[in-house]
Amino acid sequence: MLIASTNPLEQFEVTALPFLSGLGVTNLAMTLALNFVVIFVLLGLYSLSVQNNYDLTLKSIYNLVASMVKENLFMSKQIYFTALLYLFVFILMSNLVGMIPYSFTPTSSFAVTFFLANTHFTGLNHVGATQHG
Repeated sequence: MLIASTNPLEQFEVTALPFLSGLGVTNLAMTLALNFVVIFVLLGLYSLSVQNNYDLTLKSIYNLVASMVKENLFMSKQIYFTALLYLFVFILMSNLVGMIPYSFTPTSSFAVTFFLANTHFTGLNHVGATQHG
């Protein structure tokens, strides 16, 4: 008899996967790996696609991020566009994978969110200081 857990926060716990416990692989690591594979497949197949729904979806995401960057950064050269596009696609894919029942959303982990924010903050400030300072 399977007893259901009564703790709703149990879904956010990072646990070692039983079949990979010797390697220290957790559900967070597996989900992040899945996200990277999905992103590389989606963006890698973009050059092979023709006019179809897939092409329309990627163009819509590209145009959405491009318009946000153009409206908010007020720069003629969109030097930060690539970093922001990959950040947007990573967060989008992470949240979409998290909508699958019994899966794990990597962006619910403080470590992942802090790493993404800190990396982009440090990197963009470094680029800004070296090019404009």
